[in-house]
Amino acid sequence: MATAVCPFCYQRIDPSELWYQCLGRNGKCNKAVDPERQRLTKSMLETFPSFASKRLVKSDVCPWCQGKTGMRACPSCHIAVFDSSTGQALPRTACYYCSTSLKLSEMWYQCKGLGDGTCKEAADPARKRLGSTYIAMKTFPSFAPVQEVSSSSCPSCGGETNLRACPACHTALPVHFRDSAIFCLVGSRGSGKTVLMTVLAKELRGAIGRRFQADVSLATDNPEGLAGESEYKAKRENALYKDGELPPPTELLGTGARQHSASLLLRWRRETPDSAGQPTTASTILSFVDSAGEQGNFLTAAFALDYLEVCGGIIVVLDPFALPGARATLSLPSGAVNVDDGAPLDVLRTITEKLQIELALPEGRKIAIPTAVVFTKIDAFFTELDRLHSPLMTAAPDQPSYSEEDGQRVHENVRSLLYRWDAQDIDAHIRMNYADYRYFGVSALGAEPDYQNHKVDPGGIRPHRVGDPVLWLLSKEGAVERA
Repeated sequence: MATAVCPFCYQRIDPSELWYQCLGRNGKCNKAVDPERQRLTKSMLETFPSFASKRLVKSDVCPWCQGKTGMRACPSCHIAVFDSSTGQALPRTACYYCSTSLKLSEMWYQCKGLGDGTCKEAADPARKRLGSTYIAMKTFPSFAPVQEVSSSSCPSCGGETNLRACPACHTALPVHFRDSAIFCLVGSRGSGKTVLMTVLAKELRGAIGRRFQADVSLATDNPEGLAGESEYKAKRENALYKDGELPPPTELLGTGARQHSASLLLRWRRETPDSAGQPTTASTILSFVDSAGEQGNFLTAAFALDYLEVCGGIIVVLDPFALPGARATLSLPSGAVNVDDGAPLDVLRTITEKLQIELALPEGRKIAIPTAVVFTKIDAFFTELDRLHSPLMTAAPDQPSYSEEDGQRVHENVRSLLYRWDAQDIDAHIRMNYADYRYFGVSALGAEPDYQNHKVDPGGIRPHRVGDPVLWLLSKEGAVERA
């Protein structure tokens, strides 16, 4: 969990050490000026007393009046920061590799081998549960901070390090990992998630990066669990772009070598003006997680998707070919349809229930995580769409911002298609369960592939609007402007 800054006294605070502030509910506590608040902020504001949570067995009960409270306060100046009973939470970070929630005070270090030579690179036993891809990866040892000595010194060789690692899986984390946006892709089998993620990563590092004048690069040495950027390009990008081969279905978690979700991390760096109008470089880590389609179809399997509840945004990828009403407008070749008719709605219901359980949402409360509902293979419907008025027929506006007007037009266009395809139950489910969502229509390939031989169209890959869902999510994070 990242440290935060109190907006009143500007002290750095660890969210795990926040105090509580009494609400005076049973009438025994009185409001008064807090001496520490007065010392640090000069404020004469009168409030009910604040108290350290560690002093109590039941830490949300005031020690003076025994009143229960959910109001959390800064431990330095004792001013209330947020009310935990409303479901709010301070920013938190999750490990990209094993999805463990992180507290900065509990982060481990990873040695750089800069000491007396004692440390050698070797496989770490803690990574066994992540599968064969990670168990073979050799690194210098990871260690927990030691309080009696400098916490950044390796206990074995004494070498200093500033490389931070996950305390659970001991994998080194990228620079600026706290300024991160975890986006996860979920959807039904055959919806094109893996192709979409591969094309999206290339577009972000290419055309989209140039559009926003952003420096976008791979942020780790093992993208998607592969052994380096060269292997990623060979097995993902070159196989698709140069060899024209469609990837095989993503393995289920817990089968074969795939014991844990492998992430694709990108670093998005861009110059933006600060409050004084001076250029400053902002860096954001984008983490994309691909899941096997079958794991979105059943609730028991969906619980293997243990990263969902820590995502800052969800991209639900749905196959329009699985909708009978949409399919009836097309003449699809053999092999184009490999999912059941009810797959899109089944996936949505399963993911929704998984999130409701993990987030402990009360009855009637909608999921607040921004959710992009993406219909792939939209190029197949170009002959059915209105060439003059459908925004799905045009490219996204070529400007260094996310166009809210264009996004709304696409959203309404896709929503109208759902009703035309007699799939309004999808819209009803999304509307009733998600507080912040948007529809998108994209094509990763740009043309119909050879489904029988698993080959890309001879004309090559021509992506259409693949960046729209991510740019919308990035605009929600404040990483790109909204126009």
